[in-house]
Amino acid sequence: MPTNCIVLSNTTRQILPEKKLRQAIELVVKREKHRCESVSAVYCGDKFIKKINRRHLKHDYATDTISFRFNNGADIDGEFYISLDTVRRNARQYAVSFEEELLRVTIHSVLHLIGYNDETDDDQKQMRTLEERYLNALKDAR
Repeated sequence: MPTNCIVLSNTTRQILPEKKLRQAIELVVKREKHRCESVSAVYCGDKFIKKINRRHLKHDYATDTISFRFNNGADIDGEFYISLDTVRRNARQYAVSFEEELLRVTIHSVLHLIGYNDETDDDQKQMRTLEERYLNALKDAR
């Protein structure tokens, strides 16, 4: 897969494991048998993602991620935003490292771009299973 189809942006001062984030995106796209047309991953803070949520979803609160899928084909074209503030809080809450939670939310976001939803309990269970599978695959690849 051409890695130039993935653009990572960081609007914060937090140093990110960019190589691992890129590997996570590539892994999910490949294992889900899709191609990457364009994936834009924006890592930001609560204030930034709250503006995105307010503008596009009419939600006046921060979330860990918000994804926008621009097509429905096999070629993935979309963008997602991840709040590092929310990821940090969630990592503490779930007693995992910041990096593990960041990779999980990145994987979750890519799954949304592919077309998975998490609206029902069954959807959430399926996504959680896939998140675990891909997190473990990343760990095994190291």
